[in-house]
Amino acid sequence: MNSLDELRMFKQFIHAAEQVWTQIATSPRGKPVYTVNGVDFTPLPERYNSKRKISRIFRRYWGRQLSETLIRNLNLRMVKGKLCIPYGEIPVFPTNVQTLQLKLNQPNQKVVSAVLVRGNRKVRVEYRFVRVGATAPYMIMKRSGKEYDRRYRPPAATSTNAKAKAKAKPPAKPLVNPTAAPKSKSKSNGRQKLLKTP
Repeated sequence: MNSLDELRMFKQFIHAAEQVWTQIATSPRGKPVYTVNGVDFTPLPERYNSKRKISRIFRRYWGRQLSETLIRNLNLRMVKGKLCIPYGEIPVFPTNVQTLQLKLNQPNQKVVSAVLVRGNRKVRVEYRFVRVGATAPYMIMKRSGKEYDRRYRPPAATSTNAKAKAKAKPPAKPLVNPTAAPKSKSKSNGRQKLLKTP
């Protein structure tokens, strides 16, 4: 495969990978709505009615860690024995690949920089593709810009723990022995007091 064909393949791959989350999130059209704790949920159609099915779809494109993140950010919930998703409008994400640049070209690892567009939105994203052998398919193992996109956002606990670690605790003060006699303070200022003799 020459470099031009490879870039064309990555362009199609990225375009498909970026659309999967939205396809699942917008799939339950015309379904009933259940309200749980003030949040409306609607059941997913049969092709997405289990986390295992959804995981298999994500794993066509994304590595394990990113697949788990994408599933978590669907906010799925079992309601009345059905796998449901929050009901409401899904924002539009840039998914169309405008330009593509190969930044790292190794036999089983590629880093690709892409400009994604949709409507008036445009973002630059960097992808790391990895495969385990020459005949194995590529998967996206890393994606930049996660903090600006709710689909790839890490859990809140991660950022909270990071902030907690950043604030280093002050060193503990040594314990004072309450039975020890206090030391007397003397101000010598470097001078010796002369005693008068009779």
